[in-house]
Amino acid sequence: MALSGLVIQFSYHMGHHDKTFPVLGMSYVGWSNSHLVSIVIVSFLAAIHITLHWKWYKTIVRKKLFAKNHLAIILTIVFVVVATTGYIPWFIKLGGGSEATRKAFIEVHDKLAFVLFAYLAIHVTKTYRWFIASFKKR
Repeated sequence: MALSGLVIQFSYHMGHHDKTFPVLGMSYVGWSNSHLVSIVIVSFLAAIHITLHWKWYKTIVRKKLFAKNHLAIILTIVFVVVATTGYIPWFIKLGGGSEATRKAFIEVHDKLAFVLFAYLAIHVTKTYRWFIASFKKR
């Protein structure tokens, strides 16, 4: 998801505007389709992940432990906003809506995706040791 998004952002949105120009052997259509499929898969996996950790979220809210867990909370919020601003343009296009509005959502999505990537990297780095230790216990 991140790779295809970065290729699309830097090679087509900010770089060449010729959508037939190949990057790493694929044109814009190939990268766009890869991004679409990976987004659906990651969204599904994120929904499962959030569902599996729902008790944790409820505990954080109930006991007001936001300060101690701010990175995970911010990551979740940013993910939901990035996903929403990514899905809305699809629905606008399918519904025949305004191209200007669709592109505005894409621009917000593109910029927030950089923030999401940073928070995701921090989250994975911070939970990596816990994950390995937990996996070894099993």
